[in-house]
Amino acid sequence: MPLSKFIKRLIVSIIGITVSAFIWHINRNIFGNIIRTCLILSTTTFLLVYVPFEIYFSIRTIWYDRWENISSDKLKTISVKIPINNQQKFGYIVANLVKPSMEIKSELKNKIIIISHGYSDTKETLQYLYYPLALQGYTILSYDSRGSGGSKKLGKRNQFLKRIEDYRKIIDWIQNDEELKKFEIFSIGFSMGAVIAISAGFTDPRIKKIIAISCISRYKQNVLRFNPIILIGYILRGIPLFPNEIQNKKLSPYFIFKRNKSTCSENEFKKLTNKIYLIHSKNDSVIKFRNFQENKSILDLSGNHQLIFKRGGHTMKKNELAIVGGILFFINQ
Repeated sequence: MPLSKFIKRLIVSIIGITVSAFIWHINRNIFGNIIRTCLILSTTTFLLVYVPFEIYFSIRTIWYDRWENISSDKLKTISVKIPINNQQKFGYIVANLVKPSMEIKSELKNKIIIISHGYSDTKETLQYLYYPLALQGYTILSYDSRGSGGSKKLGKRNQFLKRIEDYRKIIDWIQNDEELKKFEIFSIGFSMGAVIAISAGFTDPRIKKIIAISCISRYKQNVLRFNPIILIGYILRGIPLFPNEIQNKKLSPYFIFKRNKSTCSENEFKKLTNKIYLIHSKNDSVIKFRNFQENKSILDLSGNHQLIFKRGGHTMKKNELAIVGGILFFINQ
């Protein structure tokens, strides 16, 4: 059985502490150096042992998590610009429409799936997920959110409330397109993209189904509980850690679900919950599994509306095939 990351780090830490203690012993008991000198030397020794392994673990994770751009001759991709702010020079969202080619045109479904990527991603990041769906006859609209990729100059990626408004304008654009307006609209969101999809689409009757992958429940309560390394990364990337009450409610799916549960009739809320499909890994270290449990609990989701993995982490590594299968099962119901 392969060792977990925690066990590997624990072993390296024990080795580092052992070597560090040996250096302390030599400097303190043999050479008679002062405590300050011994502390500096032993701490430096520990870091020299531990840090290279930590760098290796990080690079290895990035390498195995990578996905190169993929393509298929059975699909055609069209680049589109969706107007967001006509008063702004670069006031548009850049998106790709991915459609089946003429070879499989007969299998085309009158359904379009909006792909809402994560905070640090682009419209190409989830190709491994939406290309198989396109090959099944679904039209895909994968867009760069503001501050990302081709939409970088539209705004900043941490403007979450504006990203929600952008999403609604994308829906409007689909509804006004001559070819696409007759299509049913589904949505797939990953991480922060899942929050955007739920906030903008949960009560919107134009959105028929929402698949939320690695989705947070209560924004403020959870974002400040990240481990220090992740927290520092979020600070450096400009993620808001102290939203006001309005922002927190709009960025917290749990509160969105709770508010509608209290204001809608039982049948109305049941129709809304039937739109939702949650996917999460139990070992997600970025958005803990308790987020999934809170969302599932308030929605009272059945087994057909959830997909749980024991492993895979936040990025769902090695779960890709099962995710595509689960999504197809849900949207074909």
